[in-house]
Amino acid sequence: MTTERFIHQVDQYDAWQRETIRLHGWALQAVLGEEESPPFVYTIGLYGFGHPELILFATSQATAATVLNDLGELVRAGRILEPGERVALPSGGVHLLAFPESEHWLYAAHDLYGGAVPALLVVPADDLVETPGEDGCCAFCG
Repeated sequence: MTTERFIHQVDQYDAWQRETIRLHGWALQAVLGEEESPPFVYTIGLYGFGHPELILFATSQATAATVLNDLGELVRAGRILEPGERVALPSGGVHLLAFPESEHWLYAAHDLYGGAVPALLVVPADDLVETPGEDGCCAFCG
């Protein structure tokens, strides 16, 4: 990949991210798993509501999107989600835990806000209702 093409893809991603946050309040960033780390999805933009970002590991991208968007709607409505809290969602219950050292995981959120942002780890308390959909890489990545 040429440097120019890479820069163009980064610019497109940044534009998509900012427009998505402007329209919806937050965007979601999916990261494919590797041998040494599970897949995960996290929010970008909840920090703009004065709230920690959210991260969910080891579920399908579609299921993670459903859970994180449902939690995001609670934040948009003014709810402050706290570590140690259990939240009942249509897709199943989740626990929220403090997520220290988020700068090692939430790169896009940190880039947007110019530094480390707080995050909450979302852990399924029950079996989550699976949302249909296939995992894929970022449209701008390849």
